[in-house]
Amino acid sequence: MDKRKRPRQSTRLHAVVVCPRFGLFRGSVENLSSDGLYVRTHNVNMCIDVPITLTLQPADDPTAEGCEVSGVVVHQDAGGFGVRFTDMDADCLARVTQLLARSQPMASTPRECFAT
Repeated sequence: MDKRKRPRQSTRLHAVVVCPRFGLFRGSVENLSSDGLYVRTHNVNMCIDVPITLTLQPADDPTAEGCEVSGVVVHQDAGGFGVRFTDMDADCLARVTQLLARSQPMASTPRECFAT
């Protein structure tokens, strides 16, 4: 069951993930909304309800301003994990809104891209 409050948009962002439990690793953001995102990873298994911090950077423009967001893992599958944002300040919300403006609406919502 899809519990999303906002529609996701396909995106190409690099992510550096910091997790107190698992350390620092990289991933790529496949979809994004103002409430959360899905991170594609390789060989990383996250636990549900783990708090994390992500630094987001547009994949197509390394000079563009990125942003740092906090969230909690709400979904895990073989390809990555879904994150619901927490404690987002106004500047970060504005940057995520800018990133969304550069993204494309998702044509469909495959199960592997589920995130709340």
